[in-house]
Amino acid sequence: MLTRKSLVRTARVLCIGTAATLVPMAVAPVASAATLPVACSETALQAAINAANSTPAGDTLNLARGCRYQLTTELPAVTSPIVVNGNSATLVRTAGTFRILTVNGGTLTLRSATLANGDATGSPVANGAGGGVVVTGGGTLNLTGSVIRNNHAGFGGGLSVFNGSQVTVGQSVFTGNSATQNGGGLVSDGAVTVGTSQFSGNTAGTAGGGIASIGVLTVGTSSIVRNTAQTGAGLANGVPAAAGGTSTVTASNISNNAADATNPGGVYNNGGTVTLRFSRVGANTPNNCLNSPSPVPGCLG
Repeated sequence: MLTRKSLVRTARVLCIGTAATLVPMAVAPVASAATLPVACSETALQAAINAANSTPAGDTLNLARGCRYQLTTELPAVTSPIVVNGNSATLVRTAGTFRILTVNGGTLTLRSATLANGDATGSPVANGAGGGVVVTGGGTLNLTGSVIRNNHAGFGGGLSVFNGSQVTVGQSVFTGNSATQNGGGLVSDGAVTVGTSQFSGNTAGTAGGGIASIGVLTVGTSSIVRNTAQTGAGLANGVPAAAGGTSTVTASNISNNAADATNPGGVYNNGGTVTLRFSRVGANTPNNCLNSPSPVPGCLG
């Protein structure tokens, strides 16, 4: 268990015409941020997250380089500021039914890691949402240089973001994730910013094979390709059961996604606002944006 240093200050009171008098002052312990190496084992990772959660300081966890952390139970929820330097490690579910990571009111910065084979069914927090990661309780996730693959959930196979929470994704890949409902790669009714990333080969039973959002979504210089869903195989802004959402897509590619029947294969918009800037929506099946309940300006075919 991590030990914390505390600072105790002593005040010197100078009395007029007398010698100095020392008066001790009661000061609450101040926890300092720590950097913790995490050995290549499930128990070491669990202990490190619990230790980091135990104080409000922003601790850093350095995972063992290239380690395959084989998980048999869900990791402790992140409830404080934690930075995880993945060092190309993989966090993978090997037994049981649970998601990999939960951010519940905390702030997680995750760099250079792979989260694989999570299944949100039966998770104690937000059951059925976010097979790889769920962000809830006003939490924040900053994901950089990472891979979210082969995870499963009812909503948000790879990642689920709840209202009031926010996520930033950079230089990351979401692939092979699946949702029985919406958002094969990602589902959100919070605030999500995606930059220089790829959503490919994800599947949703209803809408948004790549991404489904009824919150605020900003996508830049990214690819949403080869995803499948009943409708809006690439991007669903709003879903059949819940209208709304604001999506802005800039300098990005939404192509080769496949939907059922006459549903839009590229972008589906239900009562929200979609803005396409210098982006390509093309070669989707059976069409790009036709038959969407609400128009998608600038999307043809």
